[in-house]
Amino acid sequence: MANSSRQPPAISILLQSEGTSAQLGFDEYSLREELERAEYRRKLVEELHRKGAGEKMEFPVLMKMLGLDDKYDEYKSNTSSVFGQLAMDIPTVSSVVAAAGGRQERKAEFLEKHYIEGFKRILDMLSESPPHGLPQVHSSNLYMYTDCQSKPLDPTKLMPDLVFSPRPKFASDMYDVHIILEGKQAMSRASAYNNHLGQLADYALELKRLQPMRKFVPILFLFGGQLDLVTFVHDRYYWTEIGTILYVQESDRKMYHRMVCEALRDLWFILTLPVHEFGHFADSLVMPKYAQLDVAARPALLVPIRARGGYSFEVHRRIDRKVHITGRRTYLFHVSYEGNDAIFKMTWLPKNRLPEGAVYRVLEDGSVPNTPTVYASGVLVDDFCGYRLEYLVVEHCGKPIVDFLQATRSDWASEANVADTVTMCVQSVTQTLVAAFRSNVLHRDISAGNITVKGGRVYVIDWGCAKLTEKPSDEQAADMLSRWGFDSSNVVQKESEKDSFTGTPLYMSIQMLFSVRRRGIVNDIESLFYVIMDSLSERARGKDSEGALGFVFHSERNLAMVRIGILGDDQRYLENFGVKSIGSAALRDIVDSMRKFLFFEGESYIGGRLQGIYDRKMDVGVAKRFMNLETLSLLDAFQQTTYSSSSTSIEAAALKPRTMVTRSQRSPPAWRLPASVVAASFEGDFEQVNLSDSSGKSANPSRKRRKSPLASGGDNNNNDRPAAGLAANPPKLVARIAGKLSRVTSSGRAGASNPSAASGSMGKKNTKKPKGKKLR
Repeated sequence: MANSSRQPPAISILLQSEGTSAQLGFDEYSLREELERAEYRRKLVEELHRKGAGEKMEFPVLMKMLGLDDKYDEYKSNTSSVFGQLAMDIPTVSSVVAAAGGRQERKAEFLEKHYIEGFKRILDMLSESPPHGLPQVHSSNLYMYTDCQSKPLDPTKLMPDLVFSPRPKFASDMYDVHIILEGKQAMSRASAYNNHLGQLADYALELKRLQPMRKFVPILFLFGGQLDLVTFVHDRYYWTEIGTILYVQESDRKMYHRMVCEALRDLWFILTLPVHEFGHFADSLVMPKYAQLDVAARPALLVPIRARGGYSFEVHRRIDRKVHITGRRTYLFHVSYEGNDAIFKMTWLPKNRLPEGAVYRVLEDGSVPNTPTVYASGVLVDDFCGYRLEYLVVEHCGKPIVDFLQATRSDWASEANVADTVTMCVQSVTQTLVAAFRSNVLHRDISAGNITVKGGRVYVIDWGCAKLTEKPSDEQAADMLSRWGFDSSNVVQKESEKDSFTGTPLYMSIQMLFSVRRRGIVNDIESLFYVIMDSLSERARGKDSEGALGFVFHSERNLAMVRIGILGDDQRYLENFGVKSIGSAALRDIVDSMRKFLFFEGESYIGGRLQGIYDRKMDVGVAKRFMNLETLSLLDAFQQTTYSSSSTSIEAAALKPRTMVTRSQRSPPAWRLPASVVAASFEGDFEQVNLSDSSGKSANPSRKRRKSPLASGGDNNNNDRPAAGLAANPPKLVARIAGKLSRVTSSGRAGASNPSAASGSMGKKNTKKPKGKKLR
């Protein structure tokens, strides 16, 4: 890895492509084709409320959060009577209706049409005849609006009522939108937000996605004569009452005149704020093609420019990346650095999380192989609402492993070449993970997109979710504090907690899917196993993948339970991951060895024990069949050190949090649950039987009917407690489910051959009892 302290004086960045939607193919579009718009917006609201419901914030407090409180106080003290005459001249909504020559339609149409028209009249008056005596606290003019009620904004399908932009004649797409206004029918503020928050969140997500220079998204929400400012930040939203802005009829003037004056005052302040002070950390709306990054400044500066400068970087295109309404946001640009392909990466993440640039410094100090070269790294925004904006300029590392294998599969001369390629991948990635672990780093997000191939070399990229397992050295801690403002004093304690920011669900280990509060090197290796399964599957080749139960995601808990069943089936586990055939004995040996290394201790299957805290003991004898000698020597040294001092595993030796011994840890029976039985358990309830040993004798003869956690997704709030039933009670449970399975299909493989049918029956009760003898 090159010295990451090397910092170029400045770089030039293309902020967006010459075209619009032709250059961007984000995941949200396919999602919207599949879901009804209302359902899509409902999911956005759910995601918002998982982080906490919206909070009310007074206007002065909002200005203080934005660092504008001094400017607002000065402005407010000099505008006490400026808007009085304008407030008297505002037309009423009734007069707007009369001027339109129509009668008052139904209330919904009346509110959504004529209130918006009345608001447009106010904006026209502010623009054409601005109030006299306003203090010159802003350098910008009033933003002009564009009516978008009849034409969607490119490259989206959204049609907000009004949009504001510094360049109104160019405000035909989302790239140039600064503020959005939406008007709705509502009898109260509560009903307005209950019915329309999803639409506002939809607008906010589009602006976040298409405008990476955003710190937050402001949306004006007009309901009746009331105006609110809704501010979407990183993990929540705030609503701020601007106040009454419109009179319904003439009799309202005297009663609401003062309120309207105050609302006009705050509205003028909002609509004249420079974009870099109100939602953007750079004026990208004014000059949107290029930007110059000055990394010599602390924090670094990103300044828009009209044309490419004489520096070493130019961005060719934006790389597709899904953006969420809350939490971490990442933007990627394909750039050129001194003739080499590179990636410019900007990431909003909580300020108390380990910076990715700092991780690369630790990896460099430890000489960890197969990681990209970092050319520049630092911070663009130190702290905004608890989030930091970090940047990286890093080596471009080629294609994801899944794409590489599938693109070259037709050119492979024999199955031996397939095995050689997979072996190279597995050995390189395990070598990187173990070497990183030796340097006290866990990757924690091994997925198909984070393992790449370029020039015959495998890379492990995207260390943004990584954590340290021990405190960094004094030199490393000082560098983290000076370069990123990150306090590393509690990094080890943070690792012992369940982290919702990490992992890609389809590639998470079983323990992580169960939200177990501790992870180690084996969890990352298990994620690698799923990446290999995905790379070899029919699913990756775009073919029929109905049998790939191991990659059907309903919920994290469901996927974990299904995999426990699949991985216990020697004969059909490959088929249930979508791998139809493996012609090479060498390739089969690799995947079988990984499976045995991860999920067996001797001849005992431990899948059921992974529902809680369980320290897996790594069999170096099995590992040598898919790891290289250097990796094996490191693993063996870890094992010797670990077991000479205690009976815990490598994960516990590194992390050492307090553990809670669960029931399955005391005497968990070794067993294997066929995938067909797991699929059949979707068909209804099962009987939970508490067993004292593996013979099937019940320590408690009383039986309790309960819904299968596989069907329901589980409702156990104790994340460390294994779900009884599938893991703890195999003999009678398998007999029970097998009886149900025989009624579903004569072949006994209903779930494997038709998972859609199985999943469609989730949660349905099946009260029929199997006929014939009870299976033993």
